[in-house]
Amino acid sequence: MPSVTAKGTARQLVAILSHGNRASALSSIQVPTLVIHGTSDPLVPVEGGKDTAKAIPGAQLILIEGMGHDLPHGGAWPRIVEAIIKHTQKAEGS
Repeated sequence: MPSVTAKGTARQLVAILSHGNRASALSSIQVPTLVIHGTSDPLVPVEGGKDTAKAIPGAQLILIEGMGHDLPHGGAWPRIVEAIIKHTQKAEGS
């Protein structure tokens, strides 16, 4: 598992803060969208994931309890894989 470094965290936070509000750009997405967000993300609070899903028409939101701003650990993988498979199958049918 990769270690979290202060420099890496700082770079990601600066990128997030410097990008600005992207709600109008997200509202123009016209493809099926699945937003997966951790409830324990220290960089982007869970409200950010909720706002992202809300800004994209028809987006589905999956919240992963305890996941931070990295790859999930343990029992989250089956839920994530299942959500991606279902999302892909739904997208193929549209």
